[in-house]
Amino acid sequence: MKVIKKLVIYLFCMAFLLKGYAFAGEIGISGFASVAAGKVVSGESFLADYPKAGFYDEDISFTPDSSLGVQLVATVNPQTSFIVQAVSHGANNYELELDWAYVNYVLSSELTLQAGRKRLPLYYYSDHFDIAYTYNWIRPPSDNYTWQITNYNGLSLLYEPNIGEWDALINVYAGREDSEDNELLSALSGNSVDETWKNMFGVVVELSKDWLDVRFTIMHGQLDRSIDDVMVEQDVSQQFIGLSTNLFFEQLSVLSEINRYERESSDISVDTAMLSLAYQIGEFTPHITHSRLEQDPNAAGGDEEHSTNSVGLRWDLVTNMALKIQYDKVIDKGQVIQITGDSELVSVSLDMVF
Repeated sequence: MKVIKKLVIYLFCMAFLLKGYAFAGEIGISGFASVAAGKVVSGESFLADYPKAGFYDEDISFTPDSSLGVQLVATVNPQTSFIVQAVSHGANNYELELDWAYVNYVLSSELTLQAGRKRLPLYYYSDHFDIAYTYNWIRPPSDNYTWQITNYNGLSLLYEPNIGEWDALINVYAGREDSEDNELLSALSGNSVDETWKNMFGVVVELSKDWLDVRFTIMHGQLDRSIDDVMVEQDVSQQFIGLSTNLFFEQLSVLSEINRYERESSDISVDTAMLSLAYQIGEFTPHITHSRLEQDPNAAGGDEEHSTNSVGLRWDLVTNMALKIQYDKVIDKGQVIQITGDSELVSVSLDMVF
């Protein structure tokens, strides 16, 4: 009840404030929610949500995957709008977080400039990560979606031309993010870890037509990290490269992603990948997924390696609501770096948009 009250208060406050900016314009309000529960049936724990450090254990829990969010779009004029999105995550003790807060300015029919706080577009489902209704899983594959920094504050330029039969999107962005007591890094290390990603510059290129969607992403930047207020890394260069190829047929869908993260001066290289097949039969969509993460061994003993096999079923109850059940089996091969060890999880969720 507390989180609902907080969101209602936030909703009215933001609507009032944005109405002042929108003048004679319009304000659109939408929302999304997930009520999820899960239990580890083999092993000790299961890391479901890397960004928020949402862990399941041997007791039934509703917190790791449950969330509630609202989005407000205030239109000032045909060219200008303000977009704000706030989300309350169970994995983060249902504290409200501002995921989006940016101004959107349409320069032309194909070109848009955005300034403010946005999602860091490293992965295919980055923008929709919190809106579980938009995908078949209860959560995107954890081995693949392992980012500890999920947002950035800065500028974004979107170019959306038509190239023959293809719809294209080219997104160029730059910015930084400061994360105090980062949820994932602090949970894994047992210490307070502050993380800054700065001087980020990235490009996303997406091409889609009918049944095919191809997306390429690359990001360069620098990292600062302190542990218990002691700086351990500063101005460290890092790079992320990713490619997703997705096929959408009448009933069958095939989703794939491969990514590589590198921090050369720290001798860190991590590869992640996932492949998912789904087949829709009326209101039901069974699916199967394999995902993995593998770190190149280094002198410091880094050897993180784990994979997950998942099977699940989505049932579209009504137009805006889906019931899901999923089984995940994790094999953790890390010797020096083990995340949770081998584990098996059974979870269910009710996802909706409104």
